[in-house]
Amino acid sequence: MLKIEQDHALTRGQRLPPRHRRMAFAGGLLVLGLAPLLSGAETPATITIAQVLAACERGYAVGNRGVDAAMCEWYANPCGCKPDAAGPGGEHWCIPAAEPAETTIRKVVTELRRQPDPAAPVERVVPDILARMYPCQSAAGKSSLRSP
Repeated sequence: MLKIEQDHALTRGQRLPPRHRRMAFAGGLLVLGLAPLLSGAETPATITIAQVLAACERGYAVGNRGVDAAMCEWYANPCGCKPDAAGPGGEHWCIPAAEPAETTIRKVVTELRRQPDPAAPVERVVPDILARMYPCQSAAGKSSLRSP
């Protein structure tokens, strides 16, 4: 086996290096993004709550690895949700710096399961969940959502 292959060969139970996981995830997103165009659909596909919950369950089943786990993280934890990060639409929430991303994702998934319409677009629901669960504190100590 060549040295290059040895460096990247994986045995059962090992995870892909972060760079390869990102490439696999980006490839999956590309396929999801191009699917409507290739199928002749006139409008882009909208990812629903039900689709994200199904992906999360599949990801949990395999130990939070693979494309499904990455999709779950992407939609349940948008923009990496660093403390005080703005969401894709400029929404603000303040996740405590000490809270692991996995904890945030599990909390959001729990809230997604409580949503009355599983066919609702997940991109419209998650920012509201995050803003409600993690309101930012103003200087006076009162909760407030900051606008950009």
